[in-house]
Amino acid sequence: MYLHQLKSLVCLLIIFALKIAALTSCTPSEKADPLFEKLPGGLTGIIFENPIPDKDRRSVDEFPFMFHGGGTAIGDINNNGLPDIFLAGNLVSSRLYLNQGDFQFEDITESAGVETDLWVGGVSLIDINNNGFLDIYLSVTGSPDSPPDQRRNLLFLNNGDETFTEAASEYNLDYSGFTTHTVFFDYNGSGYLDAFLLNNSPGSFSRARSARVTDEQVPDDQHGYDTLLRNNGDGTFTDVSEEAGILRETGYGLGVAVADFNRNGWPDIYISNDITPNDVLYINNGDGTFTDRARDLLRQTSYAGMGIDAADYTNNGWPDLMQTDMIPEKIEDQKLLSGGNSYERFQTQREEGFYHYYSKNALQLNHGLDQEGKPIFSEIGRMAGTAYTDWSWAVLFGDYNNSGYKDLLITNGYPKAENHYDFLMDLANIGQFGTEETRQRRMDQVYDELYSIEEHNYLFKNNGGLIFENVSHDWGFTEKGFSYGVAYADLNNNGSLDIVINNIDAPASVYRNRTAELTENRYLQVKLEGEYPNRQALGAELIVSANGKKQYIYHTIHRGYQSTIDGRIQIGLGKSDMADSLEIFWPDGRYQLMENVEANQMVTIRQSEAQEMKRSEPFASSTRQAFVADENRLGINYEHSEKEFVDFMVQPLLPHQLSKIGPKLAVGDVSGNGLDDLYIGGATGFAGELYLQQDNGTFQKSERRQPWDNDQEYEDTYAVFFDANNNGRLDLYVASGGNHLSPVTSMLQDRLYINMGEGRFLKDEEALPRMFTSTSVVKPGDFTGDGRLDLFVGGGFVPGNYPEAPRSYLLRNENGRFVDVTGQLAPELHRPGMITDALWMDFSGNGRTDLVTSGVWLPIQFYENTGDGFRDVSDQMGLPPSRGWWFSLKKGDLNGNGHLDLVAGNLGLNHTFQTSEEQKFGVVAADFTRNMTTDIIFTVEQNGRKTPFFSLAHLSRGIPQLMDRFPSFRAFAQASLQEIFPRDDLNDALTYQADTFSSVILFNDGNGSLSMQPLPEIAQVSPIKSILIDDINGDGNPDIIAAGNLHKTHPDIPRMDAGNGIWLKNDGQGNFLPQSPGQSGLVASHDVKDLAIIQSANGKALLVANNSGPLQVYFIKNPKK
Repeated sequence: MYLHQLKSLVCLLIIFALKIAALTSCTPSEKADPLFEKLPGGLTGIIFENPIPDKDRRSVDEFPFMFHGGGTAIGDINNNGLPDIFLAGNLVSSRLYLNQGDFQFEDITESAGVETDLWVGGVSLIDINNNGFLDIYLSVTGSPDSPPDQRRNLLFLNNGDETFTEAASEYNLDYSGFTTHTVFFDYNGSGYLDAFLLNNSPGSFSRARSARVTDEQVPDDQHGYDTLLRNNGDGTFTDVSEEAGILRETGYGLGVAVADFNRNGWPDIYISNDITPNDVLYINNGDGTFTDRARDLLRQTSYAGMGIDAADYTNNGWPDLMQTDMIPEKIEDQKLLSGGNSYERFQTQREEGFYHYYSKNALQLNHGLDQEGKPIFSEIGRMAGTAYTDWSWAVLFGDYNNSGYKDLLITNGYPKAENHYDFLMDLANIGQFGTEETRQRRMDQVYDELYSIEEHNYLFKNNGGLIFENVSHDWGFTEKGFSYGVAYADLNNNGSLDIVINNIDAPASVYRNRTAELTENRYLQVKLEGEYPNRQALGAELIVSANGKKQYIYHTIHRGYQSTIDGRIQIGLGKSDMADSLEIFWPDGRYQLMENVEANQMVTIRQSEAQEMKRSEPFASSTRQAFVADENRLGINYEHSEKEFVDFMVQPLLPHQLSKIGPKLAVGDVSGNGLDDLYIGGATGFAGELYLQQDNGTFQKSERRQPWDNDQEYEDTYAVFFDANNNGRLDLYVASGGNHLSPVTSMLQDRLYINMGEGRFLKDEEALPRMFTSTSVVKPGDFTGDGRLDLFVGGGFVPGNYPEAPRSYLLRNENGRFVDVTGQLAPELHRPGMITDALWMDFSGNGRTDLVTSGVWLPIQFYENTGDGFRDVSDQMGLPPSRGWWFSLKKGDLNGNGHLDLVAGNLGLNHTFQTSEEQKFGVVAADFTRNMTTDIIFTVEQNGRKTPFFSLAHLSRGIPQLMDRFPSFRAFAQASLQEIFPRDDLNDALTYQADTFSSVILFNDGNGSLSMQPLPEIAQVSPIKSILIDDINGDGNPDIIAAGNLHKTHPDIPRMDAGNGIWLKNDGQGNFLPQSPGQSGLVASHDVKDLAIIQSANGKALLVANNSGPLQVYFIKNPKK
């Protein structure tokens, strides 16, 4: 007793000294102190360590889960108001630490009777017998050849006196598979908590021949099937996996999360699988069964899925998902273990049933429900800054600074860098030479010499938007190691979340949260007391309102990779001194409302006091949906198709396929009946189609034989109606192009079809000059002032020679014949770059029509019409450096000052490619291989040193000589561009850089200069391929509608598929308020290439043209009416 008291006194003195040091070193406003302080084991009494001593190759081969670590669980096992800690042990016994207060813990493992001698991974705290005390359920695994008795899960029943009794077999919970973690939840509404067992297969980690694998060569108990056990209510559990729709497939499950993703009142399940099979998203059907909807609802996932967590981090009322993978943050390190995927392999895996998966963390933003009631997810991890955190395990959302926004914690580390390319290459080379004994000895040596991946854990601060701020070092997470299971709890009851991490080969980490000392943020803690048989009230939902902001919380505790968090719910309130309202939706449908709840306290809420019945509803939208999908699509039964052409066969290092251009739309009254008609451009082998509007507002495909029917071998890259010959009828200009063509073929020639009346067209072979360019845009405008529409024809790219600048043209209209006057009037427009869009406007205020263009590797360019020609005045427009990958332009007076502003659509911020002043992204292109092909080297420049962006594995697919030139992948990763390529080649190469990838508004002040303002974050999740400006809600203010994605990327570049189309509502004060798909009704999530608004007899409609997809039609309804 004396020693215990002495230890307590010493600990108190240390804590007191630390507090004094913190107070005297700096003030809270200076923010010099880290938010978290790591406490030594000698102070806390937590000296647990999870060592893995045998790290040789053969041990790992025999036991593939060797480096999967152990979980952390925090909960109050003796109901004294202090959360206790349980740490899982692999080769050592797990340990239970009793919280004595003031961060002092006592190891009671032996006296409690919870010693373990099995390989324990996951830890689940659950009151399984409803006696009011937390029990401990342990998920156990073992080597592939271990007998079932050595991998049976354990259940320690809490006797209520700080002792436990093992009773797994009595409950039929002594499962003997390879369990990673177990989640308890009520899946069928019975009130009893059922168990979902996430399992791992001991087999090979290679992707098998199909996405759904059940290897008959493996015994049943080694499949690694995930398992659902129903709580029968009599103290036993029954396996109901098959009848409930749980897939019987071999998998490598590492992460599981339970949440109500569609907010229908039933818990859903997300399964994160490492390498194979596909991730699974079980949507609860509400009848005791689940349906895997991952393919329908997720556009992409992580490749090697690890831990996962679900929480509403955007405070929009919908639970989001975060999944970890194993790609490092630094580009140099990424080049050691990524890249080199072939298009053929990538496509083969799609054909075999695998989803779109990529090596990076995945952050799935939940936008709410579409008009069919399905949740809409977008993967935005690259933009959010959370995509690359090294070999990561746990991920855990939590409001760590009580700001009112959920932050993000990620643990990582791995004792052997088994995915290092040099290591894999060494193993491959060893396998070809020498005797078997020699090969094995050499392989052992190479494995022993393999370095470890030790990295600090990551903490990301949520500042209230979509993008996180990496505050790992600022908040005290600097120590490197191998970290796994993590849990949080307010260990000292001061109102902030402390953190406990289970490490390999190092003592467990305990971090004290100093939010109460360093900030003025307030909090609210909620303890839910449920009724029998769910005393923990798991599955309850909370909605908290404070200062006009709402938070949605789904109550589940089995989180943090193999771990369990404390059951008390932590709610940050920021500077608010109270929660205006606290709503509790109990699992059985009962409802409670508390109002004006004072901050900085813990409130206990009892289900027994709830009387009213009310279901939790998503946050209400302020308006009705403005876009209503037309299932009949105005009678236009169109779906885009095109012949397969793989651009990477010509230029293997392209970032994406340039050939996937259309379809493009043109709208105008060509039949002369006063109604809008529609032309949809065709692809090679598919003629364009003309749809004529009928009096009843439907559209019928033109039955006439049209001249473009004979031109179906052309690729339509743009289309526009305009009166080419001043006869009052709209003619049709159709541009040609494509990356499948030769740069000098006549198939690049644009076409002009003259309207002969009533929608009948003839091709004018003489109207256009010879133009062999892959045209991207055609804009009619009277730049001569003679009343006839002239043309700007922008060249998009030179086929097979990205990023070479193609020809563009300025064409003067001479009585219906168009003459190339580029050299005469605008020599700077001869080869201005890879043009993507253009528009005419008088930005100079001189009464003449000026030209604005956008392009790839270009700034927004301004060409002033001087009366006798055009001159580039871009540098005089007052804009910052703005070279980007611009795709679209639109003009309109957005702020009501009488001057035309511009909206410019860029690549967006959710791409693998990022650029900044400190780390400039660029490209160098030349024929490095001397094979008459332009080789593409994307680059990063930092501190004046330029290096390739991609790895040797990637670049060697286009430049195979590099494999001979460099002895290792590491040597290449560390080499500068000048050390890789001859100086003469670099001097002659095309070289470009990008300044920004943000889509923007350019506001016109009327004085000849512009100011640039980025579009809201949600508009940056994808490239903007098309823009419209229209007053959607009838308030007199022009709104912005924008859409775009980029699906056909290089296999080493995750496709851009996060876009849903966006309605940016103009509030009349210069602000554009993004309307989520759930609010607006607009879900343009395909590979969008063009937008158009068409007036029909049934109302105004938005048309969305998708590559290799359907034409979508949305009626625009004034949401105020």
